[in-house]
Amino acid sequence: MTSPLELHGPLPIGREGWEWALLRLVTPAVERAVLGPARQPAVASVNDPGATWWELVTRPLWGLAALGPECDLWPIVRETVGKAVDPDHEWYIGPPTPRNQRLVEAAAVGWALSRVPQHLSSPHLEAWLRAAAATEPVDNNWHFFPVLAGHAFGIDGGEHLARLDEFYMADGWYQDGPTQRFDYYNPFGFHFYNALLGRRTDEMAAFAKQFEYWFAASGEAVPIGRSLAYRMAQGAFWGALAYAGVEALPWGRVRGLAQRHLEWWWRQPILDGDGLLTVGYSYPNTAIVEQYIGGGSPYWGMKFFLPLALPHDHPFWTADPEALQDGLSRQPSAKALVQRHNGDVVLYNGQGWVDWARGGEAKYARFAYSTRAGFSVGAANHSLEQGAYDNTLALSDDAGRHWRTREKAEESRVDGDMVWSRWQPWPDVTIETWLIPRGEWHLRVHRIRTERPLLTAEGGFAAQWLTPWHPDHFEGNASAGRASFANSAIVDLSGDRSGTVIRPLSATNVLFQRTCIPTLTGALEPGDHVLTCAVYLGSTPGDDVAWSGVVPDLGLR
Repeated sequence: MTSPLELHGPLPIGREGWEWALLRLVTPAVERAVLGPARQPAVASVNDPGATWWELVTRPLWGLAALGPECDLWPIVRETVGKAVDPDHEWYIGPPTPRNQRLVEAAAVGWALSRVPQHLSSPHLEAWLRAAAATEPVDNNWHFFPVLAGHAFGIDGGEHLARLDEFYMADGWYQDGPTQRFDYYNPFGFHFYNALLGRRTDEMAAFAKQFEYWFAASGEAVPIGRSLAYRMAQGAFWGALAYAGVEALPWGRVRGLAQRHLEWWWRQPILDGDGLLTVGYSYPNTAIVEQYIGGGSPYWGMKFFLPLALPHDHPFWTADPEALQDGLSRQPSAKALVQRHNGDVVLYNGQGWVDWARGGEAKYARFAYSTRAGFSVGAANHSLEQGAYDNTLALSDDAGRHWRTREKAEESRVDGDMVWSRWQPWPDVTIETWLIPRGEWHLRVHRIRTERPLLTAEGGFAAQWLTPWHPDHFEGNASAGRASFANSAIVDLSGDRSGTVIRPLSATNVLFQRTCIPTLTGALEPGDHVLTCAVYLGSTPGDDVAWSGVVPDLGLR
């Protein structure tokens, strides 16, 4: 199927292709924003219409400011921004207030003003940005926003920078506030903004050597965490690395990572009929995004185009894109093992949920996340179909009327080539889980101590479902101890679970509109139990493997 992006023509090669792609993406947004708040895309958000319109107005500036002053869109942008910050205009967005969404956009406007003051400068905008520089942010990556708001005026924001530095952990990783959560806010937040400010860039080198494993050979990044609606912002780090002048990897590899990422997104159906970015991930889908995402939110992805601020002869532009090699990366600060195998990426995860974000358990606490299979965000917990429990162990103590999974990880760590975590779905149920990569397979071991009877359902990777449904379609795909569908399989090595194939609700997966999830089901009486399974994801249906002796001795008896 031809995507709306492809209707604009194939992506040209080289720096000119990036300029062309940027303008194809931002021109419809700029032309819609100038029509005023009432004409913005109608997308549900907890933020008020003035704040969501302000996103549509300002987020294209990330790309346009990098492109520079020679662009025909600047007169329209100047007009719209001017009306938005004019207290006497009917479209006035209001002043920046503490922990309000308007403050987020002050970063793009402040940086753009420092880049192209001739196109944006005005007394109203200066007054608005100075107010933003003095506004209290949320205690996380938001501390960058007042700093960047005041950057063009020489306001140093030292107290905010000091607080941001307190979030640094190790190996280039920041927690996003006092949360112990690690996601794309590291590359497109902390490192990106530090690169713009020319500070702490030495940390980018350590991070780059790990972050490259988050990308498949074909360009896509592994989906995990919140704000996936920002799409190609996932790859903004590679341009920030070049902007900061940090040669952490060969420039050909950096360019290849960025180029293939853009090309992958260019093949996805992510634009509407007017050429505007939709809300969702690899297809339009408002069900999987957070409550703060509005119609203009996806244009945060224009951060990706920061390399357009570099000269034409920068090695980022002149180097030939370099292919990626397979490998396993141990990332203890992020509580993850990340493996690229046959070009695809699986991230084995020890994190727990983010309870305040829509879908926070699915986005942070699944056992594994994949570039090939994505992950699923359930609609409810009243059935396996509603829960879409891929790559997790779901448990029920009420005969399947409600299901629980790993939410908070009480403790977790990367232990050699394994990820271990301890979690408690109920106070009297304690589970230890080991995740052990084995190429296209991985092993899972769960030690469960329960004082209540439980039903269990353990999901493998979701697989895209394209064919019509027939009752006989799954004959041979589910049996005692095994379930498979397409290129996904799960095999019970404990000996007492049954296989089934779950058809979750549509639009629960971030990559595919319809999926099936191979699943093992069973029952546990109060007591101590060990459940072990092998999980497959590959390009072809997985063959059974002789697993005897392959499971490491974990001392479980």
